[in-house]
Formats: sequence, structure tokens, C-alpha cells
Amino acid sequence: MTLPVNIKDLSAVGSDEVGVGDYLAPLVVTSVFVESGQIETLRELGVRDSKSMNDPRIVEIAEAIKGILPHKTVVFENKHYNAMITNGLNAHVVKSFLHNRTLRELVDALPEYPSHIIVDEFVSKEHHFKYLQQLPKKPEILERNLHFVRKGESVHIAVAAASILARAAFIAYMDELSERLEMDVLKGASAKVDECAREIVTTHGEAMFKDLCKWHFANTKRVFD
Repeated sequence: MTLPVNIKDLSAVGSDEVGVGDYLAPLVVTSVFVESGQIETLRELGVRDSKSMNDPRIVEIAEAIKGILPHKTVVFENKHYNAMITNGLNAHVVKSFLHNRTLRELVDALPEYPSHIIVDEFVSKEHHFKYLQQLPKKPEILERNLHFVRKGESVHIAVAAASILARAAFIAYMDELSERLEMDVLKGASAKVDECAREIVTTHGEAMFKDLCKWHFANTKRVFD
């Protein structure tokens, strides 16, 4: 089933994730429901893909919309991410697990099942279902009216709103982590992030560090070389 040509003007659930490529940051997934009557309000607020906005603007818009849009956010810390990877699962399986979980929680909280559910595509829908079958404990899989769409934020504003709320939760987590460790914990996976990681190891020890990083990233080898 394909999306209708006027999907931009219809009610829909959107789902997006952030933190996939960040060595010292969690994976965050948000799913959000936007009714057709809210679309214009979101446009006026400036809701668009979070990758085109700076962090202060993301936080500002997130505060404006999270009180009016039903949403669910999962902040998946790296100690849990690492456990899944260690058990032989890959990052796509983790993302499929989190999107399915977040969507299920949101949809179960809505008064009616949504007509359109749009995930910003990280894999095909078919592979998504295959990945979910790899989980040791099989979840209840959300399938009906589900669409995986490239550049989903340009297809429906619900995906853009999801990206903003996910990014805002990501920023809040990183700010709290920086405060807890009393240092600026960097985003991304650059050489500067390696330096930041070495400082964490030196100050807090390898055991804590393992829970804070995505251990299978190439950064780990560089940090301990």
C-alpha cells in the first residue's frame, strides 16, 4: 500500500532516530502523532528536519510542540546497545527494535489506530521485519499502515517533529552526562571525540567507559592504541 498523494495534509504518525553515528551518545528514537488540524500550527512554529537546525533552536521548538503532540521517546543507553551487539545483533536490529517498541507504545496510547505510520527509512520495511525476527524475545510487531520512506521529514511533518523531539532528548542526555562527568562530552565520532574518550578512561576508568561508548565502533581501537 502506497501513501496517498495528499499525505502532507493528513493525520499521521512519524518516527525518527538520532545518535546512530555518535560514539559517546545514546541512540534515541521518537514517535509522534500529528493530526491534520495541527499541521499548519507546526509549520508556523518552524518544524522541519532537525539536521537543518542548531541545538538551541531544536530545544526551543521541542518545548513548544511536546506538550501538544502525543509522542513516545526511548533513550537507549550504550550499555544496553552494547549488550545487544555483544549478543550478535547489528545496529540495524537495534534500530528496528527501538522503532517497533516506540511505535507500539505510542499507538497503544492513541484512541484510534492511525491510518498512516511513517518511519524515516534506515532499512526497507521487509528487512525491518526480518531484523525483528532476530530478537531473542520476539516482540509484538507493528505492521498495519506502516511505511518506510526515504527523507521522511519531507514527506510528512510528523517525521520532522519526531526528529526534533528525538534530538532534544539527545541534547538533554548529553548535557546531563557532561555535568555528571564534569567535562564536555562530545558528539560525533571524530578524532576530538577520541581525545574526549581517553579523558573519560583516565578519569573514570575503563569499566565506566564501556557503558558510555558504542564499544564496537572503530574509535575504541584508537582510544586504546
